[in-house]
Amino acid sequence: MLTIICDACKKAIPGPEKETGVVFITDKSLCRSCEKKLLDTVSEEMARNKKYIFSDYKDQYVKSLHKMCR
Repeated sequence: MLTIICDACKKAIPGPEKETGVVFITDKSLCRSCEKKLLDTVSEEMARNKKYIFSDYKDQYVKSLHKMCR
């Protein structure tokens, strides 16, 4: 059996991937609760901008991901 560890909260996620809901983003693996925190953080940051630009969203997404996974 393979144990996957969330790169953000550093907790082990036991069980098969399909049942536990592990999300793989770039080179990181996140549990569902950390994925939700990431999306909330990015949406808060993007709400501050007057215009929605996809490249800004993508940059903010990756920046927040790396900040969470330190």
